[in-house]
Amino acid sequence: MKNLKTTAIIATAIIIMLTNILAAQEKASKIVLPEVVFDFGFFADDARVVHTFTIKNEGDDTLRIIKVKPGCGCTAAPLRNANIAPNDSTFVDVYFDSKRLTGLVKKKVTILSNDPINPLMEAATISITGKKHPYIKCDPEVINFGRLSAEKLDKEYSVTLTNITSTDVELEIIDYSKDYIDIQLANSVLKPGESTAFMITLRRVPLDPNFYNFSATLSANIEDIKIHLTLPAFGRINRIE
Repeated sequence: MKNLKTTAIIATAIIIMLTNILAAQEKASKIVLPEVVFDFGFFADDARVVHTFTIKNEGDDTLRIIKVKPGCGCTAAPLRNANIAPNDSTFVDVYFDSKRLTGLVKKKVTILSNDPINPLMEAATISITGKKHPYIKCDPEVINFGRLSAEKLDKEYSVTLTNITSTDVELEIIDYSKDYIDIQLANSVLKPGESTAFMITLRRVPLDPNFYNFSATLSANIEDIKIHLTLPAFGRINRIE
């Protein structure tokens, strides 16, 4: 009887081992999000900002993004490509609208894929809306490019950033809509009461929209304390029929 039990245990172990070996040999996708949380920091109320999250496939089979689900109606998350080859990437543009929201806000986006190990992943944004940044005053707080012709872009817009503290503030560029705008910071260190120009130039717009949104995120730093701020930008395109 003991021999039968021992044989059964060994047989079970062999089956499990073979199953694991076969599973290891099968090709599989592997979803990786290099960044899972993005901090917009402070930005104006009733405005729309955007951050692009990267989705990587570090497996050896095609990664298929089945669904991208925003947490609520104030968030949109269009996906650029649903099928990702091994060692390739795609992007999801997460838009957040601060309308009717005040204070600290965290919004999640759920990503469902064919990854056999981690089919559900989450990315999130955090922000503080309807409040003033404690270090920097922005004038204006929202950039309106107005109406432009799709054939005549390259419009430059200037924002004045002013240090409203009693000590030096260091400014650092964190993120911006690189596919569509160029940015330039005239001075990265502001003494108390000092101002600098932050230039944003619109280079191109998405293929279709008559109405577009971009944004740029900075960090205002006093020693080791870093507080983000985001400048929303929007406008309309006049299409030629």
